[in-house]
Amino acid sequence: MANNHTAGCVIDERRKYTRYRLGIPVIFSWRDERKTQCEGLGLTRDVSITSAFVLTPNPPPLEANLKLKAFLPPVVGVAAPMRIHGEGRAIRVQAIKCHEASEGFAVVGKRFLLRRGEEYR
Repeated sequence: MANNHTAGCVIDERRKYTRYRLGIPVIFSWRDERKTQCEGLGLTRDVSITSAFVLTPNPPPLEANLKLKAFLPPVVGVAAPMRIHGEGRAIRVQAIKCHEASEGFAVVGKRFLLRRGEEYR
């Protein structure tokens, strides 16, 4: 098990896939127990092809089924903006002590996909 040190945080690596330290805006949504559509905003702390950790002041409930859209910064030579999107389940919700956000959550899905912005709405 390797340790990563980032901005005063130590994270034990137990993941199957490489996590990329990528702080990008994300919109996430879920349905609550009354089937009402809920939405939140955050910033990714890290992303892999099957998971992400999102920093947000308003995390979803544990075990919530989520849809996510993360917005990558513009790339020279690419006309349409690129997004990461996927679906997953909130497997951990926790207080954050080493970042400005007060809370965050881990989401795991089957696969997160990279798409041009116009292809996914």
